[in-house]
Amino acid sequence: MKLFKELKWYFIKEWKRYAGTCILLMIITLLQLLPAKIIGSTIDLILTNQASNQDVIIKITQIVLISITIYILKYFWKILLFSSSYHLISQLRIKFCSALLKKNSIFYSKYNNGDLISRATNDIERVVFSIGEGILTIADSFITGISIFIVMCIQINWKLSFFSLLPMPVMAIIIKKCGNRLYSKFQKSQKYFSILNNQAQNSLNNIHMIRNFQLEKTEIKKFSKAANDVKKKDFQVSKIDAQFNPIIHISIAMSNLFAILGGSFLITTEQITFGQLTSFILYLGSMIWPILAFAWMFNILERGNVSWKRIQEIIITKNKKTEKNNNINKINIKNNLFINIKKFSYPERKKKSLKNIKLEIPNNTTLGICGPTGSGKTTLIRLIQKHFEIPSGYIKYHKYDIKDICIKEWRKIISVVNQTPFLFSDSIFNNIRFGKVNSSMKEIKNAAKLACIHDDIKKLPQGYNTQVGEKGIKLSGGQKQRITIARAFLIKSKIFILDDPLSSVDHDTERKIIRNIKKYTQKNKITTIIVTHRLSILEQFNNILVLKKGEILQIGSHKKLLSEKNWYHKMYNYQKFK
Repeated sequence: MKLFKELKWYFIKEWKRYAGTCILLMIITLLQLLPAKIIGSTIDLILTNQASNQDVIIKITQIVLISITIYILKYFWKILLFSSSYHLISQLRIKFCSALLKKNSIFYSKYNNGDLISRATNDIERVVFSIGEGILTIADSFITGISIFIVMCIQINWKLSFFSLLPMPVMAIIIKKCGNRLYSKFQKSQKYFSILNNQAQNSLNNIHMIRNFQLEKTEIKKFSKAANDVKKKDFQVSKIDAQFNPIIHISIAMSNLFAILGGSFLITTEQITFGQLTSFILYLGSMIWPILAFAWMFNILERGNVSWKRIQEIIITKNKKTEKNNNINKINIKNNLFINIKKFSYPERKKKSLKNIKLEIPNNTTLGICGPTGSGKTTLIRLIQKHFEIPSGYIKYHKYDIKDICIKEWRKIISVVNQTPFLFSDSIFNNIRFGKVNSSMKEIKNAAKLACIHDDIKKLPQGYNTQVGEKGIKLSGGQKQRITIARAFLIKSKIFILDDPLSSVDHDTERKIIRNIKKYTQKNKITTIIVTHRLSILEQFNNILVLKKGEILQIGSHKKLLSEKNWYHKMYNYQKFK
C-alpha cells in the first residue's frame, strides 16, 4: 500500500477515471451475483416440480444476457483503468528524464549508464504494472469479495459462510511472510539486472576496440557471468513466487471441503435447501478470483515497491545549490573572471587535483592553459563550468561567485568545446544547431566556415543532411572536432572555452581555426580560454598558464615564458624542432 500512498498525486489528478472504474466495477459485481441466485432458485423449482420447460429457457436466457453485459462492461472497465496506467508511464519517464538532466557530475560518478537505463525502462514498467494490476486486483477482490460474502451470509447462511472461509486468514498470514521475502530477493534481482544492462552497454559502446584486440571471448565470458548472476537471482525470486499458488489452491480446496461438510449438515437439519447449497458453492467458486487477486496483489506490489524505491533514488535526490542571482547575463561592465582555488579534490578521492590556483582573466582576453598530462587543466575547466563545487576557494564572474549564479543563466554565458567530441546519431545540420535550434542555414554555414568544416561537408553525398551515425562513427576524428567547434561558434556567449579541441586536426587547419577564433572573439568581445598540448597555438595569446601537479608553475605571455627556460621553454622547443 506504500506504493499507492507515494503516487497519490497521480490518483488525485486522474480521479475521474478511477471513480468511473469503481462505478463500473460495482455494477459488474452486482451482475455477477445474479447467475448463482438464478441457478439455485431454478434447481429448487425443478426439484419441487414447479418449473416448466419455458421457465428454464427464460432463466438460461437471463444468465446468457447477464454474461454478455458483464463482458461488455469489463471491456470498457479495463480500457478505462489501463489507459490511466499507460498515461502514468509517460509521466514517470518525463519526471525521470527531467531529474537526470538536472543532476551534477557527482551524481554521474556514482551511477553508471546501464543502471540508469534499467531504472528508466524496467523499473518504471514494473511500477506502472503494479499500479494498473494493483488497482485491478484491490478493487476487484475487495468489492467482489465483500459483496459475495454479504450475499452468502444474508441469502444462504452466515454460519456456513464463516465456517467455509476459516482457511483464508491463515493463507493471508503465510502470503504476507512470503511477500516480505519476495521484496528482499527481488531487490537483489533488479540490482544484478542493472549490472547486466551496464555490461551490455559497455560492450556495445566499445565494440570496435573489442574486435581490434580480439577480446570477443573475454567479453562473452563477462556477459555470461553477469547473465548467470541475474538468472540465479531471478530463480530465487521464482522459488518464492512458486509458493503462492499452492498456498492459494490448498486454501480454496479446504474452503470447498468445509462448505460441503457444513452444507450437508445444514441440509440434514433442514436449515438450507439443496438449491441454496448449490448457490453457495457457486458463490464460493466466484470467491476464487478475489482470493487469487488478493495473493497476487502482494506479489506485484512487493515488486513495484522495489522498483519505485529505485526510481525515487533518482527523482528525489537533489543537487545542493544556491541560486541567488538570476540577472547575471545583463551585466555588461568589467566581466572579469576571478579564480581563487585553495584546494580541490574529486569526490571520494584524497589526492588534491588543484591547489593554490589564483588568477584573473580580464574581459575580452585570451588565456591559454597548458602543462603535462594530469596537471589539472581539464579539472580547472570543469570547475569553471560548475561541474563540481569548490570546497575551499571560489570562482567569481564580475563580483558574483558562480556557485550563487543560476545554472541556467551561467550556461548562457559560457560556450564549451569539450576534449572528447560528441555527436548525436543525427544529421550534421542538427548536430551543429543543437545549442541553438532556431538557427538558419546561413548561420550554420557561417559557423561551419569558421570551424573550417564547411568544405568537407559540401563533399559529402547529402551535405548538411548527411547522417553521422552513432557518436559520429561515419566521420573522422578531425571532422567531429570541427563540427563541435562550429556548434560552439553558433552560440552567442561571453566566455568561449575550448578543451584541447584540435588534437585531431592538421597544423594548417589548426592555424586557420585559431585565427578564426581570435577574429570571432575579438569582434564579439568574448573571453577565450583554450586548453592545449600544442604550444604553437598559444604564441599570440594575452596570457598563458602552465600547470603542473595541480599548481601554477608559470604564468605570463609567450615571450616571458620562453625567457624563463622552464617547462614551457623546453616543451616549446621540443615540439618546434622534433
